[in-house]
Amino acid sequence: MLSEDITVDKLISDIDAQIEILSAIANDSAILGEQLRLLNESRDTVLFLQLELERLTELIDPDEMTDHSTLIDQLKDRSVD
Repeated sequence: MLSEDITVDKLISDIDAQIEILSAIANDSAILGEQLRLLNESRDTVLFLQLELERLTELIDPDEMTDHSTLIDQLKDRSVD
């Protein structure tokens, strides 16, 4: 989930809708053609990142994770002194 309000599926759906609209009206317009290319690249990137996130999530073993906040707090306290 990207945020509380936007899911990856919703983002992809919105990009697909924009691609569909631009495809219908782009014709020979260089500017709209470039926008269409950028939207397609954005869609591919979002899908790739979603797959990569899922892959990395599978690699993380929750039993091996430790809480590093204590170490971070210690380092932060030392820098203040």
